[in-house]
Amino acid sequence: MQVTKWSRRAAIAAAMAGLAAGAMPAPVAAQDFPTKPITIVVPFGPGTANDIIARQLAQDMMSTLGQSVIVDNRAGATGNIATDLVAKSRPDGYTLLIASMSNILNQVTGNANSDLAKDFTPVAFSGRTLYSMFVPNELPAKNVADLVELARQQPGKLNYAGYVGGVPQFLGEMLNRAAKINLVMVPYKSTTDALVDLLANRIQVWFTPVASGIPVQSAKQARMIAVTGDTRASVLPDIPTFKEAGYPDLTVDVAYFLVAAKGTPQPIVDKLYGAIDKALQNPKVKEALLAQGIEEKRGASSEVGAYLVGEIRRWGDIVKLSAPAAAGK
Repeated sequence: MQVTKWSRRAAIAAAMAGLAAGAMPAPVAAQDFPTKPITIVVPFGPGTANDIIARQLAQDMMSTLGQSVIVDNRAGATGNIATDLVAKSRPDGYTLLIASMSNILNQVTGNANSDLAKDFTPVAFSGRTLYSMFVPNELPAKNVADLVELARQQPGKLNYAGYVGGVPQFLGEMLNRAAKINLVMVPYKSTTDALVDLLANRIQVWFTPVASGIPVQSAKQARMIAVTGDTRASVLPDIPTFKEAGYPDLTVDVAYFLVAAKGTPQPIVDKLYGAIDKALQNPKVKEALLAQGIEEKRGASSEVGAYLVGEIRRWGDIVKLSAPAAAGK
């Protein structure tokens, strides 16, 4: 009988040891991470700001982590294909999403399957950009005040390019509300189509990220009259902000950030953050990003988490305020 009790105790002890051993892989994996290539999933096509940042980070992260970092473009469904892919991936730090304002707007407009705050582990910020506002060269508006005056003289006659559920749609509605004007949104599926119509004066206002606007401004194809920053864009020091023009509500700082699947161990998150932050401090990376209108924004997991909570709340309120006006059009 004593032998049986001892055997049972031994079996229980062995089982407990097995459970303890089963709990070991996470810290061991974190210590050894990475042991295989890391993938940064981009929710849009090549040449977009998300893609530009991901490719700049990948090169530097490879040398820091000693593993390949692959950029995988998974465009479609306003970014939801890539977002859902990462949300359902293993929480091991090998699959990251480079997200931005589009992901936040998808969530607050009910166009997302995944919840940024609940289904992901924040990793790091990776940059920021501003939106710019253009008018056609032939439009007699040299600044925001001129545009507002024209819109008041011709209510409902001036159009702006929007993307349903996208930042340009809400910037237009925010300007309408702040200036008490009636710019009419014309929906577009691509920035290229909207630009073609701007140059032909079929639309009179085009909101686009600074990165997309720099070539247009440099070639003088159209006139950039404002940016959405709290301060002017470093790469466009001559372009005033909406805040300077008297419309502080149109202060929109679009951040880019990396997230992993929920449950990714903190030691792995910290290691990824270290590699990303090191890359962002590399002068060559900073110069390459700034040339595309992407300015520095650095911060660790907790800062990204706080940003998401605040921006989801802020844009949720903006969407609610904009909904009646948008529905009326």
